[in-house]
Amino acid sequence: MSRESGVGFPRGSTGTVGVSLCVGVLLVTLAGCSGGGSTTNGPGSSSATSPSSSGVSTTREVPEQERERLGRLSAGRLCELVGPEELGRSAFPVESGSSEEVSFNPPVRGCRFPEREGERSVLIAAQPDGYHELGGEEVTSLPVTASSASHVNDCTVYSDVAGATLQVTVTAPDADSAQCDTATEVSRRVLRPLAY
Repeated sequence: MSRESGVGFPRGSTGTVGVSLCVGVLLVTLAGCSGGGSTTNGPGSSSATSPSSSGVSTTREVPEQERERLGRLSAGRLCELVGPEELGRSAFPVESGSSEEVSFNPPVRGCRFPEREGERSVLIAAQPDGYHELGGEEVTSLPVTASSASHVNDCTVYSDVAGATLQVTVTAPDADSAQCDTATEVSRRVLRPLAY
């Protein structure tokens, strides 16, 4: 029905006032509905603490009882410990991670995130317990005992966690101290959901 035809609308100004009044009531109702939701999402609400809630920041602290043991995680689960968006904030823009066997003796599971446009990558892996001493340089800025090792094209940070060692390797064609800083920052983010 066309508005110009006047069909369905009473002639005169009373129709316009009635429509305006209805629109006003509708806007007030909608504003009241949307405003009511914000009071339940404050600190301490269940949606702010539930790990399964959508929209929850992945940088929040995970309660100890909800943390996972690295040694028990599959390679696929390693890919879910940190997302590409979060890695992009602490490293560089990356594609989704793909699971891989890093080594077979001992068996090491990992997840590699390749750079979106370039040759760099981030590897997150689960090494056996005690491997945190592999690096020659101590890393003191993490909440666990950690060390780092630099090579020509990568930097790796090894972190001591419960029953395993978290390995984060940043690979670049010409690695420098920036790669070690990135590996440390990525380690900090990956440690949040882990027991240590």
